Amino acid sequence: MKRKVSFITFGCKMNQAESQAMAEKLSPHFDIVFEEKMGKSDIYVLNTCAVTSEAERKVRQTIRRLKKSNENSKIIATGCYSVSDPEELKKVGADLVLGNLEKKQIDRLLCEEGIYSDKHFWFHNEKYDILVPNEPYGDRTRIFLPIEEGCINSCTFCKIRFLRGLKIVSLPTEEVIKSIEKFIEKGYKEIVLTGTNLGYYGMDNSETLEELLNQIGKSFADKEIRIRITSLYPEIITDNLSTILNSYPIFEKHIHLSIQHFSDKILQSMHRKYNRKMIYTAIENLRKYDSKFSITCDLIVGFPGEDEEDLRILFDSIEELKVLKVHSFRYSLREGTVAAKMQNQIPGNEKKDRLSQMDKIADLSRKNYLNDMLGSRVKVLTESSSKKGLFGYDEYYIPHNVQFHEKKIEKGEFFSTVISSLSKENKGVVSNVL
Repeated sequence: MKRKVSFITFGCKMNQAESQAMAEKLSPHFDIVFEEKMGKSDIYVLNTCAVTSEAERKVRQTIRRLKKSNENSKIIATGCYSVSDPEELKKVGADLVLGNLEKKQIDRLLCEEGIYSDKHFWFHNEKYDILVPNEPYGDRTRIFLPIEEGCINSCTFCKIRFLRGLKIVSLPTEEVIKSIEKFIEKGYKEIVLTGTNLGYYGMDNSETLEELLNQIGKSFADKEIRIRITSLYPEIITDNLSTILNSYPIFEKHIHLSIQHFSDKILQSMHRKYNRKMIYTAIENLRKYDSKFSITCDLIVGFPGEDEEDLRILFDSIEELKVLKVHSFRYSLREGTVAAKMQNQIPGNEKKDRLSQMDKIADLSRKNYLNDMLGSRVKVLTESSSKKGLFGYDEYYIPHNVQFHEKKIEKGEFFSTVISSLSKENKGVVSNVL
């Protein structure tokens, strides 16, 4: 009887893709499950996140709970937290700690114990492979395709570049195209391009993200698929890139922007490479071809030195741009970063209040955007079904609760709908099959 290995994933889409790839490496010899957290598995692989102190706390909490549920299970911690503080993970109960390089060799290191985490792997590895999965993570309908790894930015609040690597590694265009072809042959309809910082795609091999997307558009324009891009910085959204995304029907009419703030003062303090005007220009570029083009974004409140005027600019911009969804965060002090040593740190209770204010503005922004979409005809890709109807996302990344129709619709199938109303709690829309 095969032993059971459970993968529990924290953080970004890149982690989900890598968890799936690691699971595929182990699947010939183990029974693989995902997100089983009740202590019933023999081995747990926790693919960790270190973007905030809260993310790290959740990892430690999970390790302690699993050890309490089943003291005989082996716990393997990998990912960004494993690079940031491997000793702490070992201390709270991890039997084996693997860094972001070592996770690629999990099949070889599985039986080991201790710490195998190289904090400076990018300095002495000329080339290392990107982990590309063959199947979706768990039982999901979309598949994540990592095409880039590494970041060379110097944002004052972030330490991910030290954990993911300062060397840019890209999956060559030819391999990206082959991977997409393989996914289409397997019947997958939604492919999500992901990376540490997609804007740096091709820096290591003289290719560019614009050239890649244009090639993908040309190669698969006649296929019934959807290509989604996880996250881009505003300065990457040129008019040419916007033209490409709006020219081919396979590209989702949605972009997630890594913005963090709208105040020029705060953006400069964060050491971002853009200002508020550039953010607006990027969104104008995208909506020039389709006024419904949706925007989601990451935003941080409570950064050192943030004052009432900065908050006003932040809140006004969210509402004015009709952002579909805000991934909201309180500034989290990260030891070793420039921002951790800045003056005028905001107290925790004040950051909590500011986050609450921003969430209310974000909800209003979402409602305004969705109201503008009422009556629109869109194409939904089914993700699940129940007695109450179907659930899926359209090309604008809007979640749909779809009323049943006499036509039988399977999971992973595209179908046309018309948006009739907003769903409860402003989470998405209700639509009807055409």
